[in-house]
Amino acid sequence: MRFARRRTLFALAGLTPALATPALAQADWPTRPIRMVIPYPPGGASDIIARLLAPHMTELLGQVWVVENRPGANGFIAAEHVARSAPDGYTLLMGNAGPNGTGPALYGSRTPYDAIRDFSAIMAVSVVPLVMAVHPAVPVRSFPEFIAHAREIRGRLSYGTAGVGSAGHMGIELLKSLTDIEMTHVPYRGSSPLTSDLIAGTVPLSCDTAPVLLPHAQAGRVRTIAVTAAQRIPEAPELATVSETVPGFETVSWGGVMGPAGLPPPIVARLNTALNTAMARPQVGEALQRQGIQPQRGTPEAFATYVAAEVRKWTGVVQQMGLRPE
Repeated sequence: MRFARRRTLFALAGLTPALATPALAQADWPTRPIRMVIPYPPGGASDIIARLLAPHMTELLGQVWVVENRPGANGFIAAEHVARSAPDGYTLLMGNAGPNGTGPALYGSRTPYDAIRDFSAIMAVSVVPLVMAVHPAVPVRSFPEFIAHAREIRGRLSYGTAGVGSAGHMGIELLKSLTDIEMTHVPYRGSSPLTSDLIAGTVPLSCDTAPVLLPHAQAGRVRTIAVTAAQRIPEAPELATVSETVPGFETVSWGGVMGPAGLPPPIVARLNTALNTAMARPQVGEALQRQGIQPQRGTPEAFATYVAAEVRKWTGVVQQMGLRPE
């Protein structure tokens, strides 16, 4: 999937009919607060997006949009909680590339839910490029220098990610297979603790989302060396892509709102309408772009199709590389 600042990656085709679906059986929904469950601690891209959306969704739906962080088990705890919740529209998930894409691909039948069948797709809200960053003490200033350094100290370099099966983890494992470098994975319980350890020098390398790492790079606390999207990003145009050194390499994170399977179509339609409206507002879309997040809009069908394609793609990568959960 191509990363582009000024175009929506999730098709808007069929948007009007989806938004026009009448909420007949659930005409009185919502009548109480709606919980948006986040798979990670505060501070990551999913949390940033959910909290930015919260006041707008509260206004549009007439009920408080509550953000609830449920980190743990690489995002599986939050995802399983939502998958097992009543399909009444009051418990939703900020779905993510990790627990809803790369994680299930890696864990397979050990995933405590079915990434496709156990959720109702509502709308994609973000595509987020990943950035590779090192502690300033690491003697590299570019991605080619990093590859040379990793080969020189073969096996003695570690890297941190937001968790096993996260987009960062799977992206680096793919990179290792393409470049024949060796690194040890250090999984964390989300972006916030990982970034703290990167700044402290406890872990020398992080692969995480642009909105998490770019502010620290601008402040001089870490040094960015590459972006994993197919194209350079406007927020850091000087930052080369991995694909400039490793042709064809690309991995991004993504986010979207999901509910439990069986969510009534009228509720899905109303949520989709409100999310499209909120994401179109400059206070949301432009704010996300300034942080390196590409805002998305579209239909439930387009999002469901994309999630299914992601699971298939990464399942193929896992099988090809012979990866096993750590």
